[in-house]
Amino acid sequence: MRLFMTQQACVISNLTLEFPSKVIFQNLNFTLPKAQVSALIGRNGQGKSLLMQLLHQTQHSSPHCSGQVSWQMHHAYLPQLHRLKAATIAEALEVSQLHRAFKNVEHGTASFEDYELLEDSWHLPHEWQQLLSSAQLPTDLDFPVQYLSEGQKTKLALCSLFLKPEYYLLLDEPSNHLDREARTWLIEHLKLHPAGALIISHDRTLLDQVDHIYYLNEHGLQHFTGNYAEFFEQYQKNVTSLEQSIQQSQRDIKQMKHKQHDVLMKAQKRERAGNKLRDSNSQAKVLLDFKKEQAGQSIGKVQAQHQRQISNEQSELKFQKQQLEKIKPQLFQFPDLKPQSGEILRVKELKLPFGTPQPVNLALSAAEKIHIIGRNGIGKSTLLKLIAQQKQQPLDQIFLARSCFYLDQNFSFLNETLSTIENLRQINPDIPEVEWRNLLGQLRIRGDKGTYPLSQLSGGEKLKVALLGLSQVSPQPELLLLDEPENHLDIESKALLASAIRSYAGAVILVSHDEQFVRDCEITEVFNMNE
Repeated sequence: MRLFMTQQACVISNLTLEFPSKVIFQNLNFTLPKAQVSALIGRNGQGKSLLMQLLHQTQHSSPHCSGQVSWQMHHAYLPQLHRLKAATIAEALEVSQLHRAFKNVEHGTASFEDYELLEDSWHLPHEWQQLLSSAQLPTDLDFPVQYLSEGQKTKLALCSLFLKPEYYLLLDEPSNHLDREARTWLIEHLKLHPAGALIISHDRTLLDQVDHIYYLNEHGLQHFTGNYAEFFEQYQKNVTSLEQSIQQSQRDIKQMKHKQHDVLMKAQKRERAGNKLRDSNSQAKVLLDFKKEQAGQSIGKVQAQHQRQISNEQSELKFQKQQLEKIKPQLFQFPDLKPQSGEILRVKELKLPFGTPQPVNLALSAAEKIHIIGRNGIGKSTLLKLIAQQKQQPLDQIFLARSCFYLDQNFSFLNETLSTIENLRQINPDIPEVEWRNLLGQLRIRGDKGTYPLSQLSGGEKLKVALLGLSQVSPQPELLLLDEPENHLDIESKALLASAIRSYAGAVILVSHDEQFVRDCEITEVFNMNE
């Protein structure tokens, strides 16, 4: 059981980020507790990664940002993309100098400076080896990073941070690319990390292990104590309660208007009766005129009172409606294909340059969908890459009879320096810009975001651009090679993509470690590379 501490790792005051065309968030005030794991959640494009970057940078020189971030302890940051630039494992762990000194001692060539450097550090090699082994990574610190899979690179980047127990960790989607075992390893080490952490994630399994939820939406940042399941239950109750209040307010306003109408009708009826009585000369005209004046004043007061009540209730109704999130459903699908038949892919006795030493044998028919599974580093991405390169770099062990499209984990067919629209126009120049903007809007990438360099978009938004480009490429491929396409997507967008894959008439080879996403895709055929 985790012990909850009251000390704060970071205090955030009046944090605002706004651009000329859009306010991302404004006047955020919250604290991050020490020694606990917190999660920052929200839809794609809401500003989660930008918020985490601001927490990391601390000093804000941009005219678009204001507010204060006050750290009470050291912190370290894992970005969503481009996580490792090191050449070797030692460099990635930031221990190159120490590793070199230990090697000199081992070879009998150590200098006085080496021994001075290693004072009180003789226990470290054992810690490094232990951590790397627990992550199922190579324990040779001179091992080149370029030979690691994306999942292994993510684990290595995390290892580097877990070696800093006194640092609070800011982790942007740390479970991306990780297999089931690696996700379990991540959860265990997060819980053991003394300083605490803030994670951005759409991984339900991971989110159900946290102590706090910070929910970022168009209304600001809401804090819930507990895990995602507890947050979602409370959130649903709040939404239901708010919807019921709105319905009750609407009923109340309707009743008030009916009452106002009834009072007016009765007053008009009395006025007609008074006029009739006056015309009959049965009472003195002076007395009747006095009663008429009094009645008119009374009706005016009642009408004014009713109108105030209605106005107050309408103001309350407007406020309640503003509290409800305005979530317009997203639209996305792959184009229809004519039904095909026959074998479109055969891989026979293929030996991969990286990963499993076992030769790969795989066959795929038209419209067939298959899920490739295997631990990080076994060669899943390598296999997809070799299939995708078959037209340019043919191998005798691969027979490919149809056109294919490879969506790799880093969306490498997109250019980070070009704008979203420019990237999409390169993919299919026949589609006019206005249509591209309409399609982007259906995925909630609206306004000026179409003109931003791709590098300024969130990971989820980049993936949506990549998927949109893939859906409109011409001629349309009959085989999709999807390498963890659900990474970076929020829970709603994952369901949307799964629906598109389900209804796609072509063939699909899917690599994914998200079991729920695979179930939603309704892909039941499995190719296990561990066997």
